[in-house]
Amino acid sequence: MGVVVQADRVVRDLMVKRGYPMEDFEHRAADISVHHPELVETYRLAQAVAARDQRGEATTEDLRKAVVYYRALFDELLEVRGGNPGLRPAHKEVTQS
Repeated sequence: MGVVVQADRVVRDLMVKRGYPMEDFEHRAADISVHHPELVETYRLAQAVAARDQRGEATTEDLRKAVVYYRALFDELLEVRGGNPGLRPAHKEVTQS
């Protein structure tokens, strides 16, 4: 399993724990755009590289960029808000307030 696939899996797992619906990529991207609009395009680029990687078409530079993009999203999803020392509330809780 390649590093981009692993990065995608880690981000998806965190998104599930944060309450993001995981039906399809477009739904996830739309939900991310609500709380993290600056990262939607990089998430789309990372997903495109992951797809090219599965077909054996991604370059080493593509893979490097995808990992950087996934890391940025992962870090943003972990960001602590409101001074709470723990993890940020799940997505569904944030949208209800």
